[in-house]
Amino acid sequence: MLTFESFTGINNVQPAHRLSGSDLLAAKNVDIGLTGEITRRGGLTLVDERCHKNLHQAAGFMLATVGPVLTAIHPDGARHVIHPAMGSDRVWYCDLPDGRVAYSNGLIQGVTDGLTGRERSVPAPQGLGAPDLGFGQLHPGNYRYHLSYVRLDDHLEGPAISSEPITIAQGGLHLDALPVLDGYGINVYLSGKDGEGAYLAGTTTDASFQYGGTNAALVLPCRTLGAQSFPLGTITAFWRGRVLVAQGNVLWASRPNAPHLSDWRDFKQLAGKITAIQPVDDGVYVGTDQDLLYLGGTTWDGLVYQPTKRGPVVLGSGVSVRGDKVKFGDGAGSGMAMLCIAGGEMVAGFNQGQTTSLTANRYKTDVQEVCATFREVDGIPQYLAIPQ
Repeated sequence: MLTFESFTGINNVQPAHRLSGSDLLAAKNVDIGLTGEITRRGGLTLVDERCHKNLHQAAGFMLATVGPVLTAIHPDGARHVIHPAMGSDRVWYCDLPDGRVAYSNGLIQGVTDGLTGRERSVPAPQGLGAPDLGFGQLHPGNYRYHLSYVRLDDHLEGPAISSEPITIAQGGLHLDALPVLDGYGINVYLSGKDGEGAYLAGTTTDASFQYGGTNAALVLPCRTLGAQSFPLGTITAFWRGRVLVAQGNVLWASRPNAPHLSDWRDFKQLAGKITAIQPVDDGVYVGTDQDLLYLGGTTWDGLVYQPTKRGPVVLGSGVSVRGDKVKFGDGAGSGMAMLCIAGGEMVAGFNQGQTTSLTANRYKTDVQEVCATFREVDGIPQYLAIPQ
């Protein structure tokens, strides 16, 4: 048995012959207390022999892939299948403010409330159908019509597509061969005279539609015109009403308060592949395979790029944490903060782009990918990063 009167941490940077009696090269299955004490980490009890991967603690339930099945596990033991064929790839999660969780593995994406799963986005119609003239009271002139899908079970509306101008000498508009999709209705919008705007003319679940009303009855505008379905990506985070997602080296943002929609211009291209997205109070830390970046600001268009020179960020190592739980200088931080592995060291990032290495000159790792989390055990803060 080896007894430590004091423990200063793991040190795998200095040569072994230069280590003090309070240093260790490695420490497994132990917890370190706030005063440096070492205790044996508690064991686990196997409750299910099936392999559970991609664990995520949501508000009131846990998500995991059990084999290929994405499953919600509730505290009372109840289980609900969220997606039957999620596969074996890594799943990335994002907690939404309404209690739902968005999930994606880069090929399949969706959102769940812990009971059911559905597609995160609503697709755009694949065709405009066949327009013709009909009976009605529209003013003579040129008009455009616009189509969008609306999901029937939650009334979520997708991007709208637009027609070329159609001349209506008198009467109304008749549409045939509309792109009917099971589980969705079709919102039909009509412009004002001479093709300006887009206003709701009606909704149909059939392949045909006719509008014969007046111009004055067209008052409800289309709010998804010009949008696109939210991009399919991997690492996902929520920031100031928007959902952010990584797609290679591109950072996409959803429309404000519309996580299923984005605009073609709302992206930022970075020099390296994105490995972490961690918002703080006044910006967003973005890890790449080249450096840890800080995008400072409180609006998407106003974010200012600032490199930290901390080095490449390990994929999956970014986690959110309260700033007062992390050492910063001689004290602790404040507000929201983040932790990640950058340049082989454990790095903390705070508001205003301030960063500090928590393991400088003491500990380095060459791990390439981890599954990381932050937790408190008996009041002791712990950053866990499990190699993948």
